[in-house]
Amino acid sequence: MPSQFCITVRFLQPCAHGRGDGEEPEWPPSPLRVFQALVAAAAARWNERTRLEYAVPALEWLAKQPAPTVIASQGVPSGVKYRLYVPDNVADKVAKAWSGGNTSASIADSRTEKDVRPTHLIGKSDELPAVNYLYPIGDTDSEFATHKETLVTAARSVTHLGWGVDMVAGDARVLSEEEAANLTGERWRPAAGASTTQLRAPRAGTLNALAQKHEAFLNRLSADGFKPVPPLTVFDTVGYRRDTEPAAREWVAFRITSVDPDAPNPSFDTPAKCRDVAAWVRHATGEVCRNWPFPDFASFVHGHTESGSQTKGERADERFMYLPLPSIERRGDRGEHVGAIRRVLVAAPPGFGERIEWIRRRLPGQELVWDNRAQGLLNALPDSDWVLRRYTENAQTWSTVTPVIWPGHDDHNPEKAARLLRKAFVDAGFARAVVDAITELDWRPVGFRAGAELASRYALPDRLNGRRYHVRVRFAHPVRGPLAVGAGRYRGLGVFAAE
Repeated sequence: MPSQFCITVRFLQPCAHGRGDGEEPEWPPSPLRVFQALVAAAAARWNERTRLEYAVPALEWLAKQPAPTVIASQGVPSGVKYRLYVPDNVADKVAKAWSGGNTSASIADSRTEKDVRPTHLIGKSDELPAVNYLYPIGDTDSEFATHKETLVTAARSVTHLGWGVDMVAGDARVLSEEEAANLTGERWRPAAGASTTQLRAPRAGTLNALAQKHEAFLNRLSADGFKPVPPLTVFDTVGYRRDTEPAAREWVAFRITSVDPDAPNPSFDTPAKCRDVAAWVRHATGEVCRNWPFPDFASFVHGHTESGSQTKGERADERFMYLPLPSIERRGDRGEHVGAIRRVLVAAPPGFGERIEWIRRRLPGQELVWDNRAQGLLNALPDSDWVLRRYTENAQTWSTVTPVIWPGHDDHNPEKAARLLRKAFVDAGFARAVVDAITELDWRPVGFRAGAELASRYALPDRLNGRRYHVRVRFAHPVRGPLAVGAGRYRGLGVFAAE
């Protein structure tokens, strides 16, 4: 019967300090981080401080396994940093000053500022916060049986994971599928797509690379001077997603430039022109997709059948979204301001990346036409664009730049309105568990952002006449954009930006 090899790390304090790429808090701790902890623990357990030998076969076997499923206590990154002052390694200079009679010299005069942003761990009141790494074991995996005892002993020798202050108690055991299913915590599984949390994982060759890095560290000082220790480069980067997290949509973005290279780039008033810009982009997309190699041209590009009727049924949401992006302008002490439309984004449901790539190669240079007159030209927009990132980043709190059109009538009943709004999030692809866990949800006719107009002033697309409100939402966990909700989400209404 299939089973799971489970490596468990229990934190002895309710916080963790490990950092990932970009010095951002890392949670859950990456499989590479726990692998490095196992290597260090094995070196200490078998007293092989300079060259690891005893546990090498077992660790090499573990490094070759597929990325594990991770079950972890909830981790919430601190919203505020605090600062430490770490003494520099200058004790020799201070001692020399003392010996020369300068008794006022002090190590405290040479300190480096260090900003700390821990992750706060939330577990059951009667349990320590824990992280479990699950590796599937086949019925006939004789190689694992050879290495089991060594891996269990190494895991039980792990004492720290992350910084030196992150003390833990390690353990390992074999679980049945039923026992693994009963482990408590958030389940993180390897997944593809841009919406995933990127975590490093070991692979074949990682252990040897760690040994070489350690040897370089031991020999960093020699008669030839100081030799910097090279960073570890032999590892995989694996995308992880919680079971409750929605997969982010595939997307491509463009800047709207002037048809005349000597004229300034155009901008369009958001309330009056949002629906029109979305229609222009849809028309341009239809022109370049007429002969594409994918089925369902009319429904995917235009949202209707070949006969012109609205697409319905289970696959009705398999279509492009055309989202004009109002500028988010930084205005000094006055904060941010929602401005005019200068950018657009086309999104597709998860799993339709090939169609996004098709238009990514063909839409640049296409004209946006209205009343037989070119209104602008589409040009590729880099993903690093600051305004674009406000619509596509990972964030917990979002608010609208264009109002959400209710997917029904609320009869001016606040409770019914709340149900309709939560239904709109489910219709937009969010799991019911994610919607039920929303911690803050507010709506009103007035925008939550400076520059956002009254919701009633936004021109509606044809055949859409529901009530509309600006919305602010705070999820229990960060959600990656783009985010568009409501009956107008395919035509530029109900677009959110991260706060």
